[in-house]
Amino acid sequence: MRKRIAGKGIIVALLSSVFVFALIACQGPPGLPGISGFPGNAGNLGAQGIQGPPGHPGFAGVSGEPGLPGSPGNPGNPGNPGPPGATGPTGPGGADGQDAVSPQARVIVSKAAIAATGDSFSVWGSGFQAGEPVTLTLVVDQKLQIILGATRGAQLSANEAGAFAMDFDEIGGKGSTAARVPGLRSILATGLHGSRASAPVRIVDNPVAETSVDSSLAASATAVGETIQIWGAGFKAGEAVTVLAIGVSGGNDRILSGGISNDSGAFAVDSANPLSAGVYTMKAIGNRGSSATAPLVIAEAK
Repeated sequence: MRKRIAGKGIIVALLSSVFVFALIACQGPPGLPGISGFPGNAGNLGAQGIQGPPGHPGFAGVSGEPGLPGSPGNPGNPGNPGPPGATGPTGPGGADGQDAVSPQARVIVSKAAIAATGDSFSVWGSGFQAGEPVTLTLVVDQKLQIILGATRGAQLSANEAGAFAMDFDEIGGKGSTAARVPGLRSILATGLHGSRASAPVRIVDNPVAETSVDSSLAASATAVGETIQIWGAGFKAGEAVTVLAIGVSGGNDRILSGGISNDSGAFAVDSANPLSAGVYTMKAIGNRGSSATAPLVIAEAK
């Protein structure tokens, strides 16, 4: 049994040698390369290398043109008002202002027509401030104004009731202006404290005969502090009349009241009573030349 197996092994060995020899002796040209195999797994990272030199800086880019501005946005809604602040302390009081100018100043001339020269007349005023210096002028035009009586500055001062009365011998002024004076003019009373009043007057070449004294005046007897009732008659229709108490305030006249006569030339007015007990001369003067006097009796208070 063993001999048969050994002989077969020798035969197989010889055949293998012959086959290998035959392969070697009969080797042909090399075949085509095979398909690449799959990549192997990545190896482990190596040590970090030395840092290289820095690169050159690049060139700056060209700047572009600025764009157009955008449209404005819509306004926002107003915010809620904040709470009111605390009231500040009261400031110091201002300096006292000047007294107001009297809005009731009035002037009356005793004659409606006055000659440019040699004609006497009187001027009365009321509604000025107490003690206010007053200058009386004849206004011919905007450039020519003549101070009455040819004086300078204020001719008089209003009394404690803001009234005054002054007599003049003539209009006055320079002879060179006489030709310009005749006509319808204004007599202007200018107070130093700002009061102003005026009255119309006609300046004529020759004096006009005064109205005959046929006017009458009367007043009721009254007591101190009570109202005075005054009546007048014989004045011209529609004539402005001023009633005065003559020489009762330090020798000066005092205006009591005034009014306008009716179509019959009569008037009736009431006046406050600033007088003490006594007998006085009362005079009514119309702006068109009429005048009248009457006694005025003031009794002691009851």
